[in-house]
Amino acid sequence: MELNLGNIEDCTTAMGPGKRMCIWVRGCTIGCKGCATPQYWSADPIGLTQVGAVIQRLHASHAQHELEGMSFSGGEPFEQARALKLIAQSARALGLSTLSWSGYTLDYLTSPRAPDGSAELLRELDVLIDGAYVQALNTEVLPLRGSTNQTIHFLTDRYLPKDIGPARFSVQVADGVILSHGVTHYGRLSATMRLLGARPHAT
Repeated sequence: MELNLGNIEDCTTAMGPGKRMCIWVRGCTIGCKGCATPQYWSADPIGLTQVGAVIQRLHASHAQHELEGMSFSGGEPFEQARALKLIAQSARALGLSTLSWSGYTLDYLTSPRAPDGSAELLRELDVLIDGAYVQALNTEVLPLRGSTNQTIHFLTDRYLPKDIGPARFSVQVADGVILSHGVTHYGRLSATMRLLGARPHAT
């Protein structure tokens, strides 16, 4: 099976509790205004990657970094639920936690209208952050949420609310491009980076 991949970060502390590998998928039919990663909206198959190769990278990253978990972002992860389910299963087999964002609500993902494979992916997740990003409700202080309408759902007893911790954000600079991980006010980030003469690329 293949995954239409946007980006992988082998180890980040900005995408959930502890050190985590994070996958950003390509393809999103929701298209929230003000989204941090519109470069991953298109489902054009330019990032097709074998799921087995991603799982191998997960094993290598865990061996190197002693990861706490795996996170899924995008794009819209649940529009590639069947492929991500396999990766989540592999993460859990390593003892890692699993977390995903979705622009869909949990109610929608458990309804007959949900994208194919949604129920299977939900069964492999410890945490879901759900809801479309609403630019007018942007928050810079709520951990892991871009806007106040979004909700953190603890689907297993792996974590408690206290384990989520404060909002985290990381920035890397490479060849004049700002690579940012985490949840922040992306409009302000972009404006700041333009003043610095760098091109922002949020993930």
